[in-house]
Amino acid sequence: MATFTKVGDRWRVQVRIKGHPSVAQTFDKRAQGVTWANKTEEAIKSGGFADVRTLTEFTIPGLIDRLTEDLGPFKKSKHGGLMMLRRHMDKVTLASLNDAAVIAYAKKREAMGAGGVTIGLELNYLSGLLTAARTLWKIPYRAQPIQDARPSLKMLGLVSKSKERDRRPSEEELIALCNFFAAKGRQQIPMPDIIRFAVATAMRASEITSLLWDDLDRENRTIVIRDRKHPQEKLGNNQTVPLLGDAFDIVLRQPQRGPLIFPYNSKSFSSIFPRACAELEIEDLRFHDLRHEGVSRLFEQEYRIEQVALVSGHRDWKMLRRYTQVRARDLHRDTVERAGV
Repeated sequence: MATFTKVGDRWRVQVRIKGHPSVAQTFDKRAQGVTWANKTEEAIKSGGFADVRTLTEFTIPGLIDRLTEDLGPFKKSKHGGLMMLRRHMDKVTLASLNDAAVIAYAKKREAMGAGGVTIGLELNYLSGLLTAARTLWKIPYRAQPIQDARPSLKMLGLVSKSKERDRRPSEEELIALCNFFAAKGRQQIPMPDIIRFAVATAMRASEITSLLWDDLDRENRTIVIRDRKHPQEKLGNNQTVPLLGDAFDIVLRQPQRGPLIFPYNSKSFSSIFPRACAELEIEDLRFHDLRHEGVSRLFEQEYRIEQVALVSGHRDWKMLRRYTQVRARDLHRDTVERAGV
């Protein structure tokens, strides 16, 4: 119920409901207080009330620190995005976080040179932070500032989706790269084997360099990928995958000098691979495109989608579409074959 107290020329209105902290505000007119009291009582009873005075106590930097403590450490990209939010939303509290604050942040980041994909990713991290505030820490925050801001963000061109890559290496390019690395006598990393292995298995660089000899099943020609990348599961997502094509033979010819089959730093691939492409004048090719090529080849070999997903590790089969590039010239060949020519 609400109580009204005259304080000088103004009215102080206090709402008390059992099981909820009392809240109060002061108004110039009693009628304003009545309207506020009715709305507040209804919001409290429906569970949709958020006390602004409470929300002012929660700053974005403080919530990020709490998120890092409770759920971190995070990967480099997410950590960097959260730190950017922490630095440039240092004055923002949950009470002041609205669509205007989100748009202001996006404009500031654009002025700093951030692209639409980067800004969108950072706002996704902010959305996750707000979800944690509501669900994990039970902070009574009901607003949806990012959702409210999205129409304006798109209209202003401040956010965008990443472009799907369709770059596939040709067999000639793969041969040139393997020969390039094979000719380097001082090259400690067996890049020709790793390039062919990446295509045959569709594994990420970090997955290749985490493979263990103990997880190799020689009889069934399979291996376990431990803690494989997953949108929800950070640890324990172990998957047994087949070593197709020449992948098994590549593994067997590696010297066993420790627990790891490929005892190298995956980040090295990201530095020496583009340098080789530059020297060979191979344009716009990344090491990760070898995974793309591997998945595409599996489809071309007529493996079913669930079989390809077992190799690639995709839980959402729709995601496999972006890794599968059907080349126009192949359709002519298929048509001829079906015609019996």
